[in-house]
Amino acid sequence: MKEQLLEVVVKEMQQGVVIINDKGLILYANPFFQETFAVNLPLEGINFTEVVEDAVLLNTVETVLSLKTGQSKEITIKGKGNQILEARLIPFSQNGLNGVIGFFHDVTEEKRVEAIKRDFVANVSHELRTPLASIKGYAETLLDGGLEDKGVLKNFLTIIDRHANRMTALIEDLLTLSMLESHQIPMKFEPLDIRVLITNVIQGFEKQAKDKGIELIIESGETYRELPKVMGDRVRLEQVIVNLIDNAIKYTNKGAVRISVRILDNLMQVDVTDTGIGIPEKDLLRIFERFYRVDKGRSRELGGTGLGLAIVKHIIHGHSGKIWVNSNSGGGTTFSFTLPIN
Repeated sequence: MKEQLLEVVVKEMQQGVVIINDKGLILYANPFFQETFAVNLPLEGINFTEVVEDAVLLNTVETVLSLKTGQSKEITIKGKGNQILEARLIPFSQNGLNGVIGFFHDVTEEKRVEAIKRDFVANVSHELRTPLASIKGYAETLLDGGLEDKGVLKNFLTIIDRHANRMTALIEDLLTLSMLESHQIPMKFEPLDIRVLITNVIQGFEKQAKDKGIELIIESGETYRELPKVMGDRVRLEQVIVNLIDNAIKYTNKGAVRISVRILDNLMQVDVTDTGIGIPEKDLLRIFERFYRVDKGRSRELGGTGLGLAIVKHIIHGHSGKIWVNSNSGGGTTFSFTLPIN
């Protein structure tokens, strides 16, 4: 009875378990181990080297068998999903049977989160270092005698103010993103007319678009006029539309930015399409990541913090919607998002 219960427990463990004898043959492997190493056949009686190709793991097993001492190793398995596994290998000897019991814990997600944290700290440090260095440099120049020249003084103070504004925008976006990710910003849902929201946002961009020779086009027609209302947070959805239109104008030198709305089944889809420089295919999958920029230099020059699209993604997900992008380098870009219709 006890052995049967133990077998049930091991089978259901979300951790790989394998037992290898001193000849290197597998005596037992639980389902999690088989899934991890992408093996569908029964493993009993198969040599361990036929299942695993990782040299570090194989050498560690040999060491444990020969020295009869347990070892803990972190290994990367290049197989199904390229998981990162933390392996614990323990020797055993019972009733004349010698071998190794291996426990494999999938730490892929933990390592991914750790990498994100490291990258986040590095990116924030980098983003703050540049404006701080500029502010410090110009301030030191002024203190060293630059205050006497009013022309230089005004120019330097203007630059200092611009970099201070950049840091303020970055910190505000960081706080917003942090609160969205931790669900500390409650969504205030109410019936919204998406047409009114888009029209109000467009009015604020008319001068910016006109200065660049860009035409702002709102989809018109019966379908557009008869759109149903959606439940949403007015402030947050306005933030989404502002960000997408602002980006479309920034990365379009001349042409048009078109905003269209349509109904697909029980969803309302909003598309923001530009005729700008486009996004290379290799960058599309990462475009919603924090601090990810296709053209880092140009993005900073245009005043971007690198967090806008990450914030947009979280807002749309908070509305039970989806957001995606289609683009060709040099051929324009379309950002689309959906909202459920209740």
